[in-house]
Formats: sequence, C-alpha cells, structure tokens
Amino acid sequence: MSSTGAPPVVHQIPVDQIDFSPNISSEAENFFQTDADIARQAARQGMVNYDKGQAIKVASKILDMCIGTKTKATSTTGGQTDESLNEGAQGQGQGQKIVIEDKALIGATVFLGESGHVARKLNLETGKTMRLFFGHTGPVTRVAIYHTHQGQERLVTGSWDKTIRIWDTETKECLATLKGHIDFVKALVVRTILIPDNTNDKDSKKKRFGHELFSASVDGTILHWDLQTFEPFQGGAGGPWRGHVRGINDLCLVVEDDNEKNENDTSENMVDQGKEYLYSAGSDGTIRKWDIERGQGRGGECVHVFNHHATTVSKLIVAANEIWSASLDGTIRRWSLKEQDLITPVPKDIVDSLSGPSASSAPDAMDRTTPSSGPASQGQSGADSKPSMMTEEEERELAELMGSDDDDD
Repeated sequence: MSSTGAPPVVHQIPVDQIDFSPNISSEAENFFQTDADIARQAARQGMVNYDKGQAIKVASKILDMCIGTKTKATSTTGGQTDESLNEGAQGQGQGQKIVIEDKALIGATVFLGESGHVARKLNLETGKTMRLFFGHTGPVTRVAIYHTHQGQERLVTGSWDKTIRIWDTETKECLATLKGHIDFVKALVVRTILIPDNTNDKDSKKKRFGHELFSASVDGTILHWDLQTFEPFQGGAGGPWRGHVRGINDLCLVVEDDNEKNENDTSENMVDQGKEYLYSAGSDGTIRKWDIERGQGRGGECVHVFNHHATTVSKLIVAANEIWSASLDGTIRRWSLKEQDLITPVPKDIVDSLSGPSASSAPDAMDRTTPSSGPASQGQSGADSKPSMMTEEEERELAELMGSDDDDD
C-alpha cells in the first residue's frame, strides 16, 4: 500500500509482446565505455589510412591469407567477379580502376580467411572480390591452397566452428566438411606426395601427385587427412596425434637429410633423398617434431621436443637447414635441424613487433609442466584427461574477434 492508501498501479504486458531474444549488439555506443576505451578506439581509427599502399578494404577482419593461382591479366574494372555479391561485401574500390605499379601483381589472386565466417578470393589487379565461400559458422582462421593432379585449384579452410572445409574455387562448391577436432581449428598444412596412378592401365608403375592435410586445433591435437577420400588415415595414422598440453598455433613441413634411408628404399614419400617431418608450435611453449611415416599405424610419432621458449610459440618458418620460431615470450629463436638445439636467440627489441606482447605485458596464464627435450611418445600421460583450455592470449584473441568488425573503419 502507498502512503496515500491507494493500491499500486500494475501494468500488465501480454507475453506475446515481450522480446525474449538475447540483448546483443556490435555497436560500441550501446555499452558502457570508459574514457580510456573511447581514446583507444579514436587512436585506432586515426591510424587507418586507405590512401597508402593501394589498400583494399574488405567487410571483416582478415585472419589469414594465402596466394592463389594467377588469372588472365585484366585491363578493365570488370574482371571475373561474383555477381551475387553486394556492394558492401565487395568493399571499397568498387568500380574503380587500380593502377598496378608492381607487374608481379598482374593477374595475382589471394585467398582470405575472415572473422565474418567467410573465405574470400580477391583479385589483386582489380581489387575486386572474385568469390565468397559461405558455410562456416565461426571465424575462418586458416586458408590453404593445393592443386589436384588434373590442375584443379582447391581451397582448404579451417574455422572456429571446429570444422575444415574443402572448396572448388571455380564453382564455390563445398566438396567436403571434415569433422574431428573438438575445439577451434588454428593451423593447416597441405603435403604433396607421389601415389600410384590407378587410372593408368598401361603402366601400373606410373605415379601421380596426391595430397594429404594436417590440421591442428586449440584442443592440442593434430589430425592427418587423405585429400583423395576426405577421410582420416586409418590404423591410427589419422590421429589424433597427442603431445601438446595446450592448443597448437602453427604447423610446417620440413624435408631433412635422412640418415636411416638405404639404397633399396623406394618409399613414395621420400623427397630429394630426404625425409619429410612435421613440426608443430604450441601454446605450451614447446615445438614438437613428428615422424610422419613412423608410429601408430602409419605415422604420428613425436621424435623430439624443443622446450626453450617460456610461453606460447605462435609461428614457425623454415629457412635453409633451420627453423625459426616466434613466441609471446618476446623472442625469435633459430633451431638447427641437424643438432636439434638452440643456435641463437634473437634480441627481444628486434622482435617486439613480430611476436606480439612481450612476456612482461602478456604473462603466461598456463599452469603446466615443461616436457623435457628428447624423444616423446605420441600418448602423453594425462593428455586425455586434461580439459581443453585457452591461454590468456587466446582469450584476448576471442574477445577481439567478437568485437565489431567496424572498429578499424
């Protein structure tokens, strides 16, 4: 009862008029912002300059990029574009002729993985979108290209929706959806091998190129796929390959001198008298070397662990007989493929812009035990029982991607 004795007024709203949908928005002004947040956004917007570097703007954040097949040079702005795209999806530069200063860009194409759940084929000569690949339900974190033995271009995409998709780049058809990871897909690498050409009846010994795919995830595992059948390899070779106790951020293939190879070895996967190994970079601060041909069934045996980084290893690059690794501990390190030990750590001040936040600004949020160097088995004690957990850096990455795609406009 009120102080006047009158009963309170009750307003009744019909249930069918109540909006029970989630209160979701990508507009920053709909949320509480501190002065520091507003100043930070203004500073970011002030850094954007589309007048320099022949900038090509797309509709969402670019998470990965790879070079595609060159197309026929185009002298007009028409080119070969996806007519179903609207002007907003094609981005800035619609209807404009781009002057190509570098002849290497004539006819060049790139594939982009974007936070907007799509992959994009872009013509660098015209700056126009040629294809959009729809189907993923999360950010597309990795893109890779390979060509079939018939010369057909294929796009491989990995996503935060935990799946990998294989696309025909001409028709945009999704040829297969590969499922097996239980967390975000973070790394892809395609391997080219020689396989028997079963289509040639006249020469049973003739071989042709085939392809395999390695994928890695925040779940800490590696899967090995046959790109002829779009299925994991059988007998344990398809994985999961286990060893990392945190997510895997990068993969690379390296051909090394094979001291075990004998003169009578006719293995189809030996390249230039060498042997191919897979290297993985993990958020547990380790780099692992995998023997592709040895282990359970057909492959997946971890034969060495590099553990000199203090925290997340974000990137691997092969150079001559060495591997370079970049880490969030603020260092780049060189590893000898022959000696399998650290050669020289690059000074921190050289790599701050390459390796992201330093260890002081991005402390390691992991509670882990560093594996010792040397051979390690595929199944590590307790690997199956450990839940998948993101590091502090991965949580920041997730928060950044979930933000508005217009933040950088």
